[in-house]
Amino acid sequence: MKPDKLTIHDLFQKERRYVVPLYQRAYVWNEEGQWEPLWEDIERQAEACLESEGLVAKRSHFLGAIVLNVSKIVGAGVARSEVIDGQQRLTTLQIFIAALRDFAGMAGSHHLAKLKRLTVNEDEKFGSDGSFKVWPTNADRALFKTVLSAGSPDSLLTSLGVAAGKAPRLASAYLYFSRQIAAFVGSDVDEDVRDHRILALLQALRTSLQLVVIELEEGDDPQVIFETLNARGQPLLPSDLIRNYIFLNASHDVSVDADALYDGYWRTFDDERVEKPINGETRFWHIEERQGRLKRPRIDLFLFHYLVMQTEHDLNIGQLFSEFRDWRSGAGETIEGLLRDLRFHSTNFRSLIEPSGDGRAAQLARRLKSLDNSTVYPLLLYVLGLSAERLSVIQRDRIFDDLESWLVRRFVCQLTNKSYNRFFVALLAKLKRAGTDVDLADVVRDELTRSREVTARWPSDEEFLAAWLSKPLYAKSRPDRSVMVLRSIERQIRTKRNENVSLPEGLSVEHLLPQKGRLEDYPISTDLELSDTETGERRRERLIHTVGNLTLLTTELNASASNGAWPNKTKKIAIDSDLRLNAWLRVEPPSTWAEHDIVARGRELFEFAKTIWPGPKSEAGEDPALGEDQPEDVAEKGIWRFTDAELLQKTRAAMTQALATREGVLLANDGVARRETADGAMRVVLSISKFYEDRPDFPYWYAYHPDQDEYLGGAKKGFFVLGCMDRDEAFAIPLNVMRPLVGLLNSTTREESGRVHYHVHLAERDGVLALLLPKASSHLSVEPFRLSLIPANQSQAGLSVDAGKCTE
Repeated sequence: MKPDKLTIHDLFQKERRYVVPLYQRAYVWNEEGQWEPLWEDIERQAEACLESEGLVAKRSHFLGAIVLNVSKIVGAGVARSEVIDGQQRLTTLQIFIAALRDFAGMAGSHHLAKLKRLTVNEDEKFGSDGSFKVWPTNADRALFKTVLSAGSPDSLLTSLGVAAGKAPRLASAYLYFSRQIAAFVGSDVDEDVRDHRILALLQALRTSLQLVVIELEEGDDPQVIFETLNARGQPLLPSDLIRNYIFLNASHDVSVDADALYDGYWRTFDDERVEKPINGETRFWHIEERQGRLKRPRIDLFLFHYLVMQTEHDLNIGQLFSEFRDWRSGAGETIEGLLRDLRFHSTNFRSLIEPSGDGRAAQLARRLKSLDNSTVYPLLLYVLGLSAERLSVIQRDRIFDDLESWLVRRFVCQLTNKSYNRFFVALLAKLKRAGTDVDLADVVRDELTRSREVTARWPSDEEFLAAWLSKPLYAKSRPDRSVMVLRSIERQIRTKRNENVSLPEGLSVEHLLPQKGRLEDYPISTDLELSDTETGERRRERLIHTVGNLTLLTTELNASASNGAWPNKTKKIAIDSDLRLNAWLRVEPPSTWAEHDIVARGRELFEFAKTIWPGPKSEAGEDPALGEDQPEDVAEKGIWRFTDAELLQKTRAAMTQALATREGVLLANDGVARRETADGAMRVVLSISKFYEDRPDFPYWYAYHPDQDEYLGGAKKGFFVLGCMDRDEAFAIPLNVMRPLVGLLNSTTREESGRVHYHVHLAERDGVLALLLPKASSHLSVEPFRLSLIPANQSQAGLSVDAGKCTE
């Protein structure tokens, strides 16, 4: 490296272009962080010039260092240097000089020509790209050209069509320095004084404001220099380093057009803007999002989750660039292939952080934002990126349903989330390695139900209910979480009889029993038994934040109704609230409200919560860990239980494929043991039994539930399909055949739940399998409903099911 010390004037006096490579980040300096300190340096040196003889400051001032790649002369153009480090500083200095030049022009200063030479390469055609001394990165070039060519602040705002307070950053820098220059020169001074003060600013550039300019020589690695030098500017984001790494490699690859790749795939990350600034930031991908306790720019979060998806490793976002570089060094994909993949997945990532519409994915994304849980994002990026041929909409939504239920139930039960990152990475790896014939929704369900450990278990209905009634849902630090739960219930409560209206944003949580309510208005309940360690006061403190005591109101109604006595409060809510959550207060509201009322309402709301977030045991009584509708009395006695989920999954897949082939349809999963066509015209329920050697009279045993009958009856064509673990065949009994037989089957009614299931037995009769009809002392051959589970091009041995993998 060859260092040199140059004044600002000497640097820009040369006929030379300082070109910022496209792989560097866009302009990020701002008023508080950089413009104001720079102006103070300039102003201080200009004042020193005014106070000295000959307009020369006694001391020079160092503004930092810039690093330039070896200078090049391209054709007949002026010499060119690539800016490796210091582009923010060079760009800002050019904007300052342009603002000073334009001020001098409007003031009729004699020094205008000198200032023009510092902003224009006069050997190039005026207005051409080569005529600009500094040529910023691609994302900023059009705006920079507009700023440098404006001529005045008013002309700049007119050309941009914006007010001063909404100008983009480069334009705002020009406007800032224009104001400071005007204030420094003064408005009530004569022409000579004005010209003298303009000269003082120019002299500061000529004599005292200096840079250390480092030019790289042959053999110096510009990427290494860029990563280690960041001088006085804002710290580089990991995404900046990643972009630099990608496009520096692209610029060295003669087979690709780096500029075309940037315009086609990356420019959006730098250019896309939002209408209203968020915390002063207008660039969409640089707006910060919460991830745990920290906030990070969206582009960094996207690249982090993308990299986790690719590597299947639990990464540290603080090491994002080095992790990316290590992964990329071993990747065989082309640069264009990488950039194309980034653009594809960025669309799905955007749908997670900025969900729109009312689809299932958007609904999940909104709830995840309230839960402040992004550890599942790499998994969701992978799922959202799969084709419809690999993952149907029905299968995808099943995955979303299960993931959301698992997360919400664990949140309500206040179970730890410390291992979520490793858990979801492991689940992602299993999905990516699943065979093409495997239902990915089943893989997710199996994994979510597999663990019984506190770090990963899916809470049962019993655990969910216990937490729902006793654990505080509302927390003052994160009220959005309880709002999410209540909004979900409000959505679920609505029926076809209610108007289909969208819930407004900004609803707030209201405690029905006020946090600051008076005891005379809300006496402590004596209708509930106290535990040995809990007083009535402590129980109230606990129950007051549970779901049964919470509702949603507008902010204005909340303030009006908040801490009043119960009759007045309910009257205000009944009059002004249109939510279904509050409709019960418009009929016959209770005359008082206390702890026992909170518990009772909590139980009522739980029925909706259980439907929104069904647990590991579905409404049909399936146990997803087993995958089958078993006869409940038999299962409870431990007579049989499948333990090989993979074998069951393969058997179900074979049964599904056989029936779909025979019927000429495509069947998608609608549950562990349910299938349907995309239009819902055909539905299937699958049930599997092992061979019971100790029951020769009925060796195959299944359960048929009324809700299965209802499910099949909702389609034009329905089949109840019986599989046998030791046979390469199954039996698809049409619903119109099955229904008349139900009354001839034995049944069991559960005393505690009132649920009924019918016993379906297969046994050999007259040399063929038959469905036994005990109440008619008869049987029905199932041979006409036979499905072969062996594809035509495979041998019998090749598909034989190993019944030995089933255990009792």
